[in-house]
Amino acid sequence: MRPMRNRWLHHVLVALLGAAAVHATAAVTPVKVQQRWTGRVPAGVAPPPQSSLVSADALQVVWTLCQVQAPMPTVDFAKQIVVLAVRKGTTVRFQNAQLVDGNLRTNVIVTPDAPAQVHCALALVDRAGATSVNGLPLGQ
Repeated sequence: MRPMRNRWLHHVLVALLGAAAVHATAAVTPVKVQQRWTGRVPAGVAPPPQSSLVSADALQVVWTLCQVQAPMPTVDFAKQIVVLAVRKGTTVRFQNAQLVDGNLRTNVIVTPDAPAQVHCALALVDRAGATSVNGLPLGQ
């Protein structure tokens, strides 16, 4: 009985290590943040749910909701996307982004010093190769 259990355990470990090796060898490509903006969601207003914006209409809605003070940029959505992070605190900013197997992973810096304030960070990045943002389909 014991040799059968050891063989089964051996197969499980080999499968897990193989899966880990595939994940560890995934291509990681740094993605340059081309522009950054910040804004603030007014108290009592629901924050935008998206993690990425793929149309001018979606950008206009979020730009207005987040009360971004800068003029809204012209974005070529065929080549670029705007990523969005909404967090509680006074400082919310994209630190960097990486493309991993089509998934654009973003790192966001947050200062959680004002839990009643909701701030937005928006960043313009190249769309090439991206099929999702932080695991969500583009535009969601």
